[in-house]
Amino acid sequence: SHSCAVLSEGFVKCWGSGGFGQLGNNQTDNSQIPVFVSGVINAKAISAGIHHSCALINDGSLKCWGNNYFGQLGNNSTTNQSTPVTVIGINSAIAVSAGNGHTCALLSGGTIKCWGKGDNGQLGSELRGDHLTPVSVSGINNATAITSGEYHSCSLLNNGSIKCWGSGGNGRLGNGSTVEQETPVSVS
Repeated sequence: SHSCAVLSEGFVKCWGSGGFGQLGNNQTDNSQIPVFVSGVINAKAISAGIHHSCALINDGSLKCWGNNYFGQLGNNSTTNQSTPVTVIGINSAIAVSAGNGHTCALLSGGTIKCWGKGDNGQLGSELRGDHLTPVSVSGINNATAITSGEYHSCSLLNNGSIKCWGSGGNGRLGNGSTVEQETPVSVS
């Protein structure tokens, strides 16, 4: 229910629903026009989740804001934030994807870390449950892209294959099953 954009100067603007602070402008009001996100400079990518947003900064760090009920902002807290906070332990990100209550980042070496809601295995770690700081996705060291859905995540690997993890409902993991997977499985 909100959208964000990175401007050519590295600033970020968001608009739409702001009830959880996901517009990043130190407000919880909706905005029908784009508003500047407070304190984000040198951004090179943005991802808007259901009720939170995350920006990839040029130095490989991540800043997130909005709903933090499951720890999806990655700052070791569950307090909503209407201005950006730095994700703990991420300094080599090359991509970010915000889902429903979780977030994932692709790191420069091809590994992936996820944090936030993990009750369906969508963090890709053998550790089930919510995590307030990033945890490593098991068995992936050659990823080139990442995407997060409502209850699952998927990555593109450097050999052209895809692996997904989390809820298998409706067959969303692409492995011929509807069973949830805590660790990545290959798409058929």
